[in-house]
Amino acid sequence: MTTPIDELRTAAQTLMDLADIAREDLDTGDYWKPYNSATAWRDGLTNGMGGASGDLAAVFSPTTAHALATWLRAEAAIWDAVETVKAEYGPQGLKVTTPLSTHAQALAVARAINGGEQP
Repeated sequence: MTTPIDELRTAAQTLMDLADIAREDLDTGDYWKPYNSATAWRDGLTNGMGGASGDLAAVFSPTTAHALATWLRAEAAIWDAVETVKAEYGPQGLKVTTPLSTHAQALAVARAINGGEQP
């Protein structure tokens, strides 16, 4: 059975893998050579796609993908810790003083990346 923690980790790994491949392509691909290395991703996608789609793709660079993956991994670790405490002490033994409100958003992002059902 796939758990929300599994979904978060799968999405994070997918993003990391794709970002690494994209970064390698950016560093070595002939397509990117006409562009300034600091702005190649943004400029190339904006130029290649154009419009709002190009603008959106342009801001979702390999660096952005890595940052999002790092967040998803952190959410998975927190979720895992909460589940461990609940398993050991039961739900009544778990006192959370900080709202875990980002879990639903992280899971929605993970499911969108994984192509699965949305919460």
